Amino acid sequence: MEHIIIPDAPREIESADRIYPPEYEGHFSRLLIKREEIIERATALAKAIHNDYKGKRPVLLCVLKGAASFYLHLLEALQDLRQGFYTEFLRLSSYEGAETSGTVKARGGLHYQDLTGKDVLIVEDMIDTGTTLSHLIPVLKKEANPKSVEVCTLLTKRLQTPAKCEAKYVGFSIPNQFVIGYGLDYNELYRDLKDIWVISQKGIDFDPKQLH
Repeated sequence: MEHIIIPDAPREIESADRIYPPEYEGHFSRLLIKREEIIERATALAKAIHNDYKGKRPVLLCVLKGAASFYLHLLEALQDLRQGFYTEFLRLSSYEGAETSGTVKARGGLHYQDLTGKDVLIVEDMIDTGTTLSHLIPVLKKEANPKSVEVCTLLTKRLQTPAKCEAKYVGFSIPNQFVIGYGLDYNELYRDLKDIWVISQKGIDFDPKQLH
């Protein structure tokens, strides 16, 4: 299915009615995607997944922490379609601050035997360089020997260099800007936002130690 392209230029989108913790005031340069748009897109992706996996029970592998919010809404939409599935979770990281580190760190355990012979659908928050998935997928195929492996991501970031890995199911294509909210963080802040925003310089400079 075709993904939705969020243009480079700021959208004419109302942000005055958005709610967020008061300590984040001034931490956003602009609103990128509203929560309502995200949920609508998650529902559309669930329908595409259901059409491809009807009669099967795929393993939906959530890459924590960033994909957690998207994963929840995707599962709810699949439940509404009476689609069966298994759930698994894995915590990986390839970010340090606002830059991709180029290396993948595993912080969560996964029993590979639970994936053996099954259709696996990796659920990600965002693909930019594709570093995380380019490391993860070969390991899964080698260690777990699944029947199939596909990727569903909420976001893909438009970069000059093509990503090392592509997703079959994509929510939105976004500009090359650092985004936060709806599970996406900057130094572990902003996951608690309902919408997706572009972070401001004030947000980047903010010291989390100021919070209690």
